[in-house]
Order: sequence, then C-alpha cells, then structure tokens
Amino acid sequence: MRRVSCPKLQPALWGRAQGLSPCSHGMEGSMTSRLTDAISGILDRHGIENGALETAVPGLRLIRTYGVVPPRHMTYRPSLCLIAQAAKRVMVGDSTLTYGHMQSLVITVEVPVLSEIIDATPEKPFIGATLALDPDIILDVVTRMDRAKLPGGPAGLGLVVEEVDERIAAAMIRLIELVEQPEAVEILHPGVMREITYWLMTGRAAANVTRMVLPDGPPQRIAVAIHHLRDHFDAPLSVGDLANLAGMSPSAFHQHFKALTSMSPLQYQKHLRLLDARRRMLTEGERAGSAAFSVGYESVSQFSREYARMFGDPPHRETKRARMKLSGARSGSIAVAEVI
Repeated sequence: MRRVSCPKLQPALWGRAQGLSPCSHGMEGSMTSRLTDAISGILDRHGIENGALETAVPGLRLIRTYGVVPPRHMTYRPSLCLIAQAAKRVMVGDSTLTYGHMQSLVITVEVPVLSEIIDATPEKPFIGATLALDPDIILDVVTRMDRAKLPGGPAGLGLVVEEVDERIAAAMIRLIELVEQPEAVEILHPGVMREITYWLMTGRAAANVTRMVLPDGPPQRIAVAIHHLRDHFDAPLSVGDLANLAGMSPSAFHQHFKALTSMSPLQYQKHLRLLDARRRMLTEGERAGSAAFSVGYESVSQFSREYARMFGDPPHRETKRARMKLSGARSGSIAVAEVI
C-alpha cells in the first residue's frame, strides 16, 4: 500500500519552502487556539458534544469527537478538510494519507475512501471543519491569476495534504463566525471563499485545484467519466464507453483514472454500488437481496461476499450495528462515523 503521509514541518520552514509568509510560533499557537475555540464554541451553543453540525454557511460542516472513530467507508467530494486538533487517516485505493494538527486534506476529485479519526481523547478531542470547494469560485480565481504562474506538471492523486498557514486559518475563522451571523452570509461568504481559494492556489494543492476547472486536461476529462459512473453505477461497466466519454484511449483513460483516484474504474464502481446498497438498507429499510439488485448485482451471494469484505460483516449484521450507532446521535447533529 502506498503511503502519502505529509511530514510535520515547522510552519516557518514550510512557508519558506513554498514562498509564503510564515507564522511565528506564538502566532501559530494563537491561531490554533482561535480556530479551536471558534469551532468548539459554535458546537457548544448548538448543543453538540460529540458529532457534526451542518451549518447554514454553504458547504461548511463542523466536527468534534471525544475519542477515536474506527475506519468507515464513504465518498469524499471536492472539499477542504481542516484539522485543528487530533488527526485522521484516509485510505483511498492503494494510497494512505495521514494528517493532523493544523493540516488539511485538499480533495479535488469525487472518490470513495476509508476514513478514520485517530489520536483523539476525551481530554484532547478531534476538532475540525470541512468546506466544499466551489468550482465557479475556483474558475473565477484562476482566470484572474497570471496564467504563466499557474502550476503545471503531470496530474497526480486528487487528494493532497496541506499545511494550514495563518492566512487560511484566519479566513476559515471568519467563515465559521458567519454561522452566527446569518444576515451577513449572502454578502460576505463569496469573498471569504474567494480568499480561501486564492491561498490554496499558493500551496502544495495548487496544481490539483487549478486542474479542477481547466478544460480538456486529464483531471477534467476523468471528472466527466466519474460523474457518469456516479449516475449510472448500477449499469454494466464498459471502460471503453467511459474512455470515449472522456475523449481518451482505453489505456490512457485507465492510467489517468488510476493516477487520480488510486483505484481502477471497476474498483470505483464496486465501492459506489456497495455504499449505495448500505444506504438503502440503513435509511430505506431494504433487504439485502433487494438492495443488491437495485445497485446492479446479479448475484446476492456475490454481493454479500463483497459487502463483508468491504464493511467487515455480512449486510444484516453490519447494518444492524450501524443503526444502533446512528440512533445514538444527538438531535441536531450527524453521527461522526458517517461524516469523517
């Protein structure tokens, strides 16, 4: 398994390596405290001790958990996942990424992952936030920047671990503060989002963020195929048809798809099918056989085997356990295990 763990560089050293204006150690501590307090304060005032809050600020979710959360399968969408305290481990295909205190995961492709919260305790809980990336704002920022200074090079994995510097932290705090200023969201939200996007364009994730919106590049072409696969995952898979949709040869398509998602198109489809089957059984009460056929399986026994391989238990046992966890989530919150 390929590990893509970001080293814990000192902020000043990392900033110089990226040509950024680094924070002093005192400023880093102050910004960390401000970010932690901003997230915790809102969760406290919404009565959420251990869970996640979908806020009224578009695309912003706040999370706190007082302990580790075991690995859970889910689909990540283009977003900025920021950690103020504790750490997470994310496995996508054959790659593993670990990130923690004042780091973020910048996701620029829709991809199934296995995610877990680590190093969280009752004394030092996991505290973080996720923010959906807005392609329209990214395109606006990219078109305003000097094209000669935009990052190039071959496309790689669509998930990048990024240090959170003072500028992104400050902008995130302002965005979080809008949760309790609903009358200001419509006016101030676009500007803060544009600022966050701009600072992302100066860091390690710049190339990935840029490729999200540049036409005719491999990531954009693969994204078209991914959207089709997401909408038609219950149909028989034809790599040739997906390659034609992306405007690539089958071999080039497979190569770029694997580079971006760390899995093959067939593995990607299997993850989508099993995740949707699980959703159907959990939220709609479908039986395993019905869910299997609904997502495109022709054999219930094959479905059960692959389900147990992915989730650790056969469908009836795993969904029963998951329902018990979901029923324990407090009103107004989302179970942490479903959003990490």
